[in-house]
Amino acid sequence: MNTVADTALPNRGEDTRAQLIDAGLSLFGRLGYEAVTTRALAQEAGVNLAAIAYHFGGKKGLYQAIAEIVVADIGGVVLPRLARLRRGLAAADGDRPALARLVDGFVRGQIGTFLDDPSRQRYIPFMLREYAAPTDIFTVLYRGVVEPMHQGVTALAAAAKGLAADDPRAILTAHTLFGQMVGFRVGKAPLLRRLGWDDYTPDRIQAIADVVAPMALAALGLPPVDAAAGDREAGA
Repeated sequence: MNTVADTALPNRGEDTRAQLIDAGLSLFGRLGYEAVTTRALAQEAGVNLAAIAYHFGGKKGLYQAIAEIVVADIGGVVLPRLARLRRGLAAADGDRPALARLVDGFVRGQIGTFLDDPSRQRYIPFMLREYAAPTDIFTVLYRGVVEPMHQGVTALAAAAKGLAADDPRAILTAHTLFGQMVGFRVGKAPLLRRLGWDDYTPDRIQAIADVVAPMALAALGLPPVDAAAGDREAGA
């Protein structure tokens, strides 16, 4: 399985830095910032303790570097999708079948991002820790990824429901839609046990999308989209 070092730090001459980032992502995600010591980080990474201060200025610097990598990697996938979503909203101009295709494509694309990439799945525990008990690094995640995603889906919900983009009902609807998608990652273990699956596969992720996307359309009062057709540009 690819590590963060493989995907985000291609310079193999920075092995020590990369090992610390992977170790931090694992330990911070499992234990939280306060519970992780620099000694534990160095031991997990297999490097000298002094390397943390040398490369990052300390534990906090390492934590921030990880947050910035998460934002850059997820943002590289999600932000272009959001740009397509906004272009699609402008082109749809209130046309409900067109809005339905946008929702369908976006939901399917996001489910694929959340469930189908092992390297990005490793970010989820780190992000959930920040959501549950925010540190000052939460702002990095929020402004870099969470807020743009939330604003994009809120604009879509507002268009579907005939609401202003700053209407609390549109924001709450967008948050509900995100909860439906993220829940399949957060609740992965019990769902796999319940279904007797060993892991998510492309076919199983497709099956999840085939359930969630129509639910999202129904929640927004939009018409169904033919699963075999439809323009899903926003989710590409």
